[in-house]
Amino acid sequence: MANRPEDRDRGGEPGKAGVPTKWAIDRLDEREKRFSFAAAGAAALFGTILYFTETSNAHFHPVKGQFAPLTTLVVSLVAAAMLLGTTLIGRRALVGFVALFTFLAFGNSALVLGLPFVALAVWLLFRSYKVQKEAAANVRAAKASGSAGSASSTRSPAARSTGKVETKGRAKKGPVTPEANKRYTPKRPAPPAPPPPKPSWRERRAAKAGD
Repeated sequence: MANRPEDRDRGGEPGKAGVPTKWAIDRLDEREKRFSFAAAGAAALFGTILYFTETSNAHFHPVKGQFAPLTTLVVSLVAAAMLLGTTLIGRRALVGFVALFTFLAFGNSALVLGLPFVALAVWLLFRSYKVQKEAAANVRAAKASGSAGSASSTRSPAARSTGKVETKGRAKKGPVTPEANKRYTPKRPAPPAPPPPKPSWRERRAAKAGD
């Protein structure tokens, strides 16, 4: 069954609810996308606020290494556009990298305004590590269950064959007794009695003389 785009955007545990492992590790889920879009809007807003605050202050003069108000505005708008583009692409690593860049951009002028972006980058990296760890645990569990099933299936025929060999061995031991013939054999009839012997000529002559 093919993975639908709406299932892929749900995030969650890899391998479940139609979410492939590589997609869950590399891609933003819906909650991460909302935070990333909010970060893009915050970058543009913070840059605009800094620009008007610094230009309206007549006593403001950039120190060495600090951006000018116009440079801060341009960098913040570029960072906001990059955050928006990488969020639309949906790659978690790209969004984290751009969030770190945004933090460095605001850290030059106002470090406090850059803290939400470094927090977003750290959170995205932690989410990627957590999903990857869960995916590795699921793969190890699947391999363990598969190996246990294959071992039991290969062990049972050997046990059956061993039982047969032992049974045959026990049958071969001991004296061999003749087995009764199960075929029915009818009894032979008794032979007829032999006829009496004929008298000899002397017996016949003696019988005639006696008469």
